[in-house]
Amino acid sequence: MPLNLIVAIAGTVIMAFATGPLMPKACADSATNVTIYFVRGVFEESRSAGRQAVIAHEAITGYMDAMTMPFNVKFPSELKGLRPGDKITFRLSVTDTQDWIDEIKKTGRGAATSKPAQPQADTTPQLEPGALLPECILTNQAGQIVRTGDFKGQALAFTFFFSRCPLPTLCPRMNNNFAAVQQALKADGGQTNWQLLSLSFDPGFDTPEHLRDFATLQPIDTRHWNFATSSAQEIRKLGGAFGLKFWHENGSFSHNLRTVVVDCSGRIQKVFTGNEWQPGELAAEMRKAMAAP
Repeated sequence: MPLNLIVAIAGTVIMAFATGPLMPKACADSATNVTIYFVRGVFEESRSAGRQAVIAHEAITGYMDAMTMPFNVKFPSELKGLRPGDKITFRLSVTDTQDWIDEIKKTGRGAATSKPAQPQADTTPQLEPGALLPECILTNQAGQIVRTGDFKGQALAFTFFFSRCPLPTLCPRMNNNFAAVQQALKADGGQTNWQLLSLSFDPGFDTPEHLRDFATLQPIDTRHWNFATSSAQEIRKLGGAFGLKFWHENGSFSHNLRTVVVDCSGRIQKVFTGNEWQPGELAAEMRKAMAAP
């Protein structure tokens, strides 16, 4: 398809306009550090009082494969009147730390898309605060075997991610939050019996060697923060105990988020769901966990 390109050299804005139907092209504005993608998809459902929309979107060229996922909605009013199965176009804006959609427009009516191929119902018993952390054998970015039982006597926080996760408010936010918690706890200048652990549920790609390279991009102090993985079965068993779900979709992963705090006695203290918790909340839980008998 021929493109008409408009390049504003002085204004740093590069835009691509297709002469045919809408395609997921990008506009980059270096002044505001926002990359914009124009995307087509099918609306599935609204969540969180319209602050999220689940959309089965087409491939976003140069950014992510086609999949069904929740997007943060800038203006919930734009979802008014949409029904599952409505064809839509929308604008996706991405910065280093945020992502959101707006300019949501209905373009037609299609059959409701089938739900993504989620895993079978997990029968792993859900652990409540006060329960002992189960044993799980991991391999960290240095190729060292790590067992969850090795952390007894220390406060431990672990979260789940995969390094190819594209949206900054999902896995990248977990890593950014851990970086802030590491900084806060080190600034305390007191107790040092704490550990942070980022666990990948994509062992086929996130090998120890790749995690080593990925870790160099993070401000980690390996005395307190490590990246690790295990077999998908082991990670699913551990994460499933806290309600973690992840499944393959179009070559990538759909997933939810769980972050867990374990006290010095090896017992579950707190489980954070989703991505709206703040680093200060986790740091406070870690200080409490360090003081546990």
